[in-house]
Amino acid sequence: MQLKKTLLSSLLLASSTLWAQAPVEDINDPNRQRLSGSGIEAEIYQQLQQLREEVMSLRGTVEEQGHQLRQLKQQGLDRYIDIDRRLSALSGTAATPASGQATAAAAATATTVGAESVPAEVVSAAAGAAEPVGQASDELTGKPSVDYANAYGLVKSRQYEAAIDAFKAYVAAYPQDRYVANAWYWLGELYVAITPQDLAASVQAFQALLANYPDNGKVPAAMYKLGTVYFLQDDKVKAKELLTHVIDRYGNTGNAAVKKAREFLRNNY
Repeated sequence: MQLKKTLLSSLLLASSTLWAQAPVEDINDPNRQRLSGSGIEAEIYQQLQQLREEVMSLRGTVEEQGHQLRQLKQQGLDRYIDIDRRLSALSGTAATPASGQATAAAAATATTVGAESVPAEVVSAAAGAAEPVGQASDELTGKPSVDYANAYGLVKSRQYEAAIDAFKAYVAAYPQDRYVANAWYWLGELYVAITPQDLAASVQAFQALLANYPDNGKVPAAMYKLGTVYFLQDDKVKAKELLTHVIDRYGNTGNAAVKKAREFLRNNY
């Protein structure tokens, strides 16, 4: 009996101790509500920060993938031009365009023949040349600037056949000169301007410029002109691809080739 009383007393004492240790909260306490609200705000802020970091990460991924896509498109075009240049060199022939389809492309290519200004240093060098600029000559002077000016002078005087010979001789004699890219460009133009046209030679000239001088200022114009020559060869798919590439690649540069490419596509497709 005494043992039961002792156990009962111990249980009551333990219970009173536990109740004394339990925290007492007042649900109507404004401080409690303020602390609870602060916790929620902190959690929301943390979630927003996490979302912001995820968005920034995704944006960086998208930009990187966009850059990689542009690089792949450019590499694909470069390989495409290189393969087409090699095939053209092997075949040595061009497709005969339908007369009705060739008119617009021929006009687009021919209208700019003779539209370039000779650089000042070339004009200065040509001033002391033995042969007047624009007069046909079978011999080179040994001065690259003079010989380039002479060849371009033949373009200005509409001696297209002679200009082709002069530019070919210039390219062969001075393969490292600063105006070789320009010479290839004019060869591409001239092969379309002569009668009959030599479209295969025009393609090879423009492709030589694009393959060997990818950073030259003539590249956009050469791409546009090459697209029009493909159109003359009745290869409308290839022409459209190249003209569209001109717009995609140089659309924000203000280059005149972009406007011409848009007009050509609008008028012919």
